[in-house]
Amino acid sequence: MKDTILTSDGVQSLNKIIAIWPAIMRQGRRERILHLLSLIMASKGTAEAGKEEVIEAVRMIVPKSYDPFFHMMEDMEKFKRLTLDTFEDMDAYNALPIKVRRWERSASEKSRTPSEQIKVTAFCASPRKDGNTDLLIEEALKGVSSVGVQGEKIMLQRIKMGFCIGCRRCKDTDYKGMCTVKDDMAHLYQKIIDSDAIIIGFPIYTGRECAQLSTFLDRWDCFERFKFQAKLEAGRRALVIGTWGYPYIDTYDHVMENVMVVLKLHKVETVEALSACGFEGILHGLDEQGKGVIAKFPDELRKAYEAGVGLVSE
Repeated sequence: MKDTILTSDGVQSLNKIIAIWPAIMRQGRRERILHLLSLIMASKGTAEAGKEEVIEAVRMIVPKSYDPFFHMMEDMEKFKRLTLDTFEDMDAYNALPIKVRRWERSASEKSRTPSEQIKVTAFCASPRKDGNTDLLIEEALKGVSSVGVQGEKIMLQRIKMGFCIGCRRCKDTDYKGMCTVKDDMAHLYQKIIDSDAIIIGFPIYTGRECAQLSTFLDRWDCFERFKFQAKLEAGRRALVIGTWGYPYIDTYDHVMENVMVVLKLHKVETVEALSACGFEGILHGLDEQGKGVIAKFPDELRKAYEAGVGLVSE
C-alpha cells in the first residue's frame, strides 16, 4: 500500500502522527499503520483513506494513553474545555466530570478462608494523604469492615522501601530469606503472606503506574523462587484502584491491566477493580482544603465501598 491512496487530509494526519515518535521508530510504525489501513479500506470498500481512517488504524496499535493527541486532532475546542481550561479557570475545574468505573466482575476462585476470618491489607501508593486514591481506598475499607472483615492500610510513601538491586539471591536454592535489601519490606512481605485479600491503589502521573507502586511490585520478585517456584500459594484476591487526571475513564486501562497481570503472576487474582478519572487542573484533583475532590461525589465514591464488599464476599 502506498501513501498515494491517502486523501490530502489523510497524508497530513499520518505525517503528524508519525512525527510524534523518535525517528528510529517511524518506518516500522508507518508500515504497520499502512497495513492496517489497507484492511480497513477493504472492509469499507473504499479506494482512499482520510483522517478518520488514519486515526482508526493508529488506535489499533497504540494504547489508550495516546487519546489526548487524538482528541486534539478531532475536536480541539472540546479538548481545551475539558483539559486546558481547567488549569486556569476554577469554574472549568469545578465542572470537570469526576467518574469512577467499577469493572465488571467475573467468576473468581473462592477465598482461602471463610469471610469472617479474612484479613485485608491495603497498600496506598499515592504520596497524598486524603487524596483521591487514598479516599477511594478508605471507602473500600469501609465496605470491607461493613461485613465484619478486618482491614489495614499502609501508605507506601511513609515506609523505608529501597529498589530491587537485581542480585537474584532470592532465586538461589540455598537462600532461605526473602530479600537481601534490608528495609521495611521485610515486615510487609509477612503482611502480604498473612493476607487473604489485598487492595492496591495508585495514581498515574506519567502514563504508567507511579514510582511508589513500581518499586513496590519490583520488590515482589522475591516471591518467585528457584525455577519459578511460587512463594505465595493460590487463593488471594485483590482490588486494584487506579486514578488519573485525564477526564476519560478508559484512558489507562492498559496500565490497570498490567498491574493485574503482575499480581496474577504471584497467584493473586484481581476480582474487583476501580478506575477513577477527572483529577486534573488548577488544584490538581484537590478541593480548596487540599482534600481529594472525589469526596464531593458520593455516588461515585460509593462504588469503592461496594467494591470493598465484593472483595471479601463469596
